[in-house]
Amino acid sequence: MSALVSLCSVPLYVQNKQFYSTINFSKIATVVPQMSLSSSISNQHESKCLLPVDAPLKAILFDIDGTLCDSDPIHYYAFREMLQEIGFNGGAPISEEFFVKNISGMHNDELCHVLFPDWEFERAIKFMDDKEDMFRRIASEQLKPLNGLEEVRKWIEDRGLKRAAVTNAPRPNAELIISMLGLSDFFELLIIGSECQRAKPFPDPYLKALQELGVSPKHAFVFEDSISGIKAGVAAGMPVVGLGLRNPEKLLSEAGATFVIKDFNDSKLWTALEEL
Repeated sequence: MSALVSLCSVPLYVQNKQFYSTINFSKIATVVPQMSLSSSISNQHESKCLLPVDAPLKAILFDIDGTLCDSDPIHYYAFREMLQEIGFNGGAPISEEFFVKNISGMHNDELCHVLFPDWEFERAIKFMDDKEDMFRRIASEQLKPLNGLEEVRKWIEDRGLKRAAVTNAPRPNAELIISMLGLSDFFELLIIGSECQRAKPFPDPYLKALQELGVSPKHAFVFEDSISGIKAGVAAGMPVVGLGLRNPEKLLSEAGATFVIKDFNDSKLWTALEEL
């Protein structure tokens, strides 16, 4: 006997040091008649779980940029400086809003067409490569893990869960960040979007990770900070915990995040993990 429960959505928005929150709860439960008291109590507990993951939880998948570390400000700085240098936007610096809506979370091949629709691809990808060089120079001196990441790492390791990093970032960026954060031995797998048939927001990178880990999407969930990443995780059949450091709550919610946290110390996350 079982109860089928739909998860509530609890998004939080954190941007520019202003905090907004909306709470929208919905609960649909189908209870089989003549259930035992113990089954009823068990299913009532399941109905309150924040993450709709079938037991047992077997794997957790992570995005990298903006999820393991707050790297978006470095990406924003590099894009702003280099785009202004070539006269993009009439020579005016791009805004953080423009970065969030048009750049964050996308892979470089796609950005070539978004930012430079009139350029030849070779010229545009050369710009992107130069930008990534600038990012790595700055990141190698400034990157730090997101608050609470070490505690989440220990929680995962103590339970023997499988884990993978799944990103649209270029491989050199991903490997640099993972190494700098001391996570080279933590991740069993690194999946690069551009090395799949389709990158995020398509589900291919996450589906590839699940396939290589040998895990069903019903027994896994995702940490993501970008709109394209959340869409990819949801399309792959997994619940997604959004990281609300930079991207607007409304966009993360609309993309399908189950709930949003500000960092890995968020009490909502730990409530969800203990429920699992």
